[in-house]
Amino acid sequence: MKYLAIALLAVMPALAEWQWQARDHVREAAAEARRAQADAMREVVQARNEARREIDSAQREWRTSVREAHREVSRELRQAHMEMARELRQAQNEFAREMRNFRDEVQRATRNWR
Repeated sequence: MKYLAIALLAVMPALAEWQWQARDHVREAAAEARRAQADAMREVVQARNEARREIDSAQREWRTSVREAHREVSRELRQAHMEMARELRQAQNEFAREMRNFRDEVQRATRNWR
């Protein structure tokens, strides 16, 4: 029993040292895990920011293309309206000319008939 007590007294500092080393190892592993988590979170934030920038850029590009398409449609509608108005004026002028010609023919016919 005496030898057991002496052996325990001799081994106790080694066991205590082993526990401290294990604790240090666990602390280092926990610190490394925290560093890895922080790195991963930084990468996530960077990826999120990059995705936002790309989405913003795509939205700006889409808005620009929509504005350009709207301007082009408006321009084409204006041109179509102007062309239609010009053709309508030409048709009115032609109708008026035809009516004058018809009136002149009727007047000539009535003069010749008398």
